[in-house]
Amino acid sequence: MKKLHLGIIVPITLLLFIAGASKQATAQKADIEKRLIDLGISGDLAFNNLSENSSDYSCNATMTETTSDNTTVEKASFDPRKADGSRWTLNTVDGRSPSKKDTKKFNKAHNAKQDNLKAEPDENSWKIVSEDEHMLVIGLQYNEANLPHKYKFLAQCNAEIYVDKEAKRLYKVKFYNTSPFKLKGFNVVKLDMTVELMADGDGKTILIKDETVIMDVKLLGQLIEIVEETEFYDYEKVK
Repeated sequence: MKKLHLGIIVPITLLLFIAGASKQATAQKADIEKRLIDLGISGDLAFNNLSENSSDYSCNATMTETTSDNTTVEKASFDPRKADGSRWTLNTVDGRSPSKKDTKKFNKAHNAKQDNLKAEPDENSWKIVSEDEHMLVIGLQYNEANLPHKYKFLAQCNAEIYVDKEAKRLYKVKFYNTSPFKLKGFNVVKLDMTVELMADGDGKTILIKDETVIMDVKLLGQLIEIVEETEFYDYEKVK
C-alpha cells in the first residue's frame, strides 16, 4: 500500500485554551481553572502553533507511516519565516530525494491554506477525569461548528489533557473517537491520537515533542490499521 498522506498534525492552539476565568465560563471550567491556579500552573500558558503565522519556531520532523505491508519515512522541515503555503519542506522519502509526485502529495497534506484556528472547546464539556499525586487529567470536547474544516473530525472525539503537577505544565493530550467518521475520504472506525508536549528552554512556551496516531480505516471493504508517528526536534526560535 502506498503512503496515504493523511497528514494529521494538530495545531497546538486547538489542543487547549487555558485562560483566566471569564464571566461566560461555566462552573465546570471555572472550577478547573481554579484548580490549575491552586497547583501553581499559570493561566496564561503560551502555546506554539506549527500551522499558524504566529509560530516563532522552526524545527525538523520525521514522519513515519506504517501499514500491514509498508513503512514510509519522510524527513521534513518547518520554517515560519517562509511564505504561506511553503513553510513545510519535504527533504527526503525513505532516504532518497523526493519525486515531484512525493512533493505534490506532501504539500497537499501539510502546506494547504489554513482556516481560522481559534476554535475553543465546548464550555459545558470540561471535567476532571482523574487525578493522582503526579497528574491531573482534564476531559473536554469540541463542537463541530467551532472547528476549522480540516479538523472537523475532532468533534467525533473526546480529548484528555494531562497536566504534570510536579513540572507545572501540560504533559500530553489524547484524542479518541466516540463514533466512526470520514477523514480525507477514508472511513475511520477507530482513532487513538496522542500528542506529547515539552517546554522550550525558558519553560514559557509549550512545543510538540511527538504525535502518534493509530487508526483503523475501512478501505475497499477491508479494515486496515494505519500508524502515523511524527517526531519534532531541532527547535529554534527564529521570530
